[in-house]
Amino acid sequence: MPIYKIADLNIEINPKYEKTSKQLAAYITDEKTADFCVEAEQSEIDRLVADGGIDYLSESCIINTLVCREILDNYDGLFFHSSALMFDGKAYLFSAPSGTGKSTHTALWQRHFGGRVQMINDDKPIIRKKGGAFYVYGTPWMGKSNIGANISAPLGAVFLLERDRVNYAEKVSAGKVFPKLLEATLISKKQDRMSKILELYDEIFSAVDLYSLHCTISDDAVTAAYDAICK
Repeated sequence: MPIYKIADLNIEINPKYEKTSKQLAAYITDEKTADFCVEAEQSEIDRLVADGGIDYLSESCIINTLVCREILDNYDGLFFHSSALMFDGKAYLFSAPSGTGKSTHTALWQRHFGGRVQMINDDKPIIRKKGGAFYVYGTPWMGKSNIGANISAPLGAVFLLERDRVNYAEKVSAGKVFPKLLEATLISKKQDRMSKILELYDEIFSAVDLYSLHCTISDDAVTAAYDAICK
């Protein structure tokens, strides 16, 4: 089976559909040894298709979930539903419920700062602890926009977007916005996995700043976030 390098891990995956293979193609590696293997069972794909899904999208969803579980269980990492960009060598995550405008906000960063900004992932980046620090990684799962790249950067800060009439960033504790953090995470109902998520959040937000970004859809919102990280 082909091996793909995702979040600095060699993952053996056997896609059953050509479109799934194309989705994963940018992450293929020549490495011969895998850290772990995942494969979507045909019976599970068929079940999702019967519920109104599409074959390759169902397979991609299952692979995404299996990778998520393995990285959480054994490799100190989690998926974080957000739009992630790299700015001046650091990664910044902008999270919000679908339709709130996180992708629009990161697009404004690209327009405002040009080549200083590169998109990492517009939907499901991975945050992973490696060598005592946290890094953000692009993944093949980039949402409807299909925007992202096979790159990584050290985590600089996390912003939780909240639509408002004014633009300002307020530093917050993880406890204050905990429900929003859980909404952004692919959560397992298993108690041991939930405990691992909580442990990782505690470590992440002890190491980097967490902000509530009150914002309009404008360049002023970019300026508010930029001023926060500069301080």
